[in-house]
This record gives sequence, structure tokens and C-alpha cells, in this order.
Amino acid sequence: MLYFVKRKSCKRFIPAVILCVLLGMIFSCKPKQQSNETTKPALNDLYQAWYTQTTLQKENIDYQTTLSLSAQMISLYGEEAINKIFSVLENQQEKPLAKYLAVMALTPYIRENWAGKLFPLTEPDKEVNTRVCALALLSLIQTPEVTNHLKKLANDSEERVQFEVLTALAKRGEPEGIQRIQSLWEKSKDNPDKREHILLSIPSTEIPNFLPLFRESAQDTQLSLTVRREAIMQIGRYGKSSEDEEYDVLKKILDTDIDNSIKELTQSALDAVHARMENSSSSPSPVAE
Repeated sequence: MLYFVKRKSCKRFIPAVILCVLLGMIFSCKPKQQSNETTKPALNDLYQAWYTQTTLQKENIDYQTTLSLSAQMISLYGEEAINKIFSVLENQQEKPLAKYLAVMALTPYIRENWAGKLFPLTEPDKEVNTRVCALALLSLIQTPEVTNHLKKLANDSEERVQFEVLTALAKRGEPEGIQRIQSLWEKSKDNPDKREHILLSIPSTEIPNFLPLFRESAQDTQLSLTVRREAIMQIGRYGKSSEDEEYDVLKKILDTDIDNSIKELTQSALDAVHARMENSSSSPSPVAE
């Protein structure tokens, strides 16, 4: 009988014990909370990964990775990350390539209130790469204060600084820059990168006055396809009906160029110039982009 009593007691006791254990587990085990602090990569780790790219040879840099890292830094850490990258510009001993990558990283986030800390970096007592990179960022800030500052540097003795300043002024439509476009173009005969920069600095209102530069660029295979396309489109828009030069240039490109996208765009521009020549119309004709 004792045996059966024990079993009967156990039958009632065991479920109660199990229930207590389960309840204890439920109330003692708090759900794990996701912590941003533990999952978010440290700013210094991201910065070091970004900075490592600046130590590579130019041809070995993964620019997409570099931009992705800087964007992640700024997205997660905001102003703190911006200041950390900006310090690369301020460091006079920093490598030129590091400064260039810093400009790339900061460009999407440029703000007008940066002008105050960029102005000192453009002064003659600063290292030339620092000056040029600071000017590249300043050129994106469209305020009268920045324009006046650029004008003060229009005749700077450092050629690279002067080039950056004059093209920035030209892009703003300022006479100090527009009047020296031709001179800059001639000096940059053996530098495709500079020529591309000059061409893209010409404001749309001034393009008709610089069509010879666009004709030359349209045929220059040393320039990027992007810039050549831009030149062809502008010839199509503004080619003068009273002259055959634009028509001849476009016809030559159509006959000799091997890039299909260039040939297609050239045909569109050619049609626009041809129609304008026939109609003797002075207004620009649209070109399919």
C-alpha cells in the first residue's frame, strides 16, 4: 500500500514541480535586447579601414569601397566622422592621395558653414595639395562670400591653385574666369584631365562663344567618353548655321569613330545642325541625350 500511495503522491507532485520549473525559467530569462553599441562598428575601426586605402598606389585603390566606408562612418557618427576625415585635409604632412580621397568622402556632405574653416586652408602659407583640395570643396559652395574669396586668389603664383580658382570662377559665370578659359585651354594641351575640367567649367550661356573647344574635344580620343558626348551634344545644340565647321567635325566623327554610343549621338547632333543650316534658324535645336 505504501508503494501505491507514493506513486499517487508523485503523480500529483511531478506536474507541479515541472510547472514551477517552467514558470521559473520564463520569469528569470529576459529576452535579449539588440544593442546598437555592440553591433555598431567603432569609428576608429571604420576610419582605419578607410585610411588604409590612402596608403595604396593610386591604381590599386578600390574607390567604391573607400566611398562606402566614408559614407558608413558619416551615417553612423555624423559630425564626429566628418571632423575626423576633415583633419586629413588640415594635416600639412598628409599624403596628397589621402587629401584627394578626403575630398571625395566629404563632397556629398558639403555645407555652406564649412567655408569658414576652408578659407584658411587656401592661403599661400599652406602646402599646395591642401590648398587645391580645400578649393575643390569651396568651389561647391555657391555664396557671394566664397566667390569674393576666389577672386582674391585669381592671380595666385601657384599654377595649380590658379587653375582651380579660375575654373571655379568660370563655372559661376564670373568674368575673371570666363576671360581666361582660352588661355587655360592652350596651357593644358598635353593634359586631358585638365581639359575635361575646363570644358565642364564653361557655363551653358557661354558655350556658343567656345564652340572651337567643343569641336576639338568631340574628336579627342584622349578624353573620356562622357566628356566627348557632352561636347557632341553642345555642338548639336549650338552649332552655327552660318558655318560648316560643326557639320564637318560631326561628319568626320560619324565616319571614323568606333564607339557606337558616340556614333549614335553624333548622328543626332548632325541632324540638328543640318536642320538648322537648312532653316537658317538661330535658336538651338534639341539633341537626344
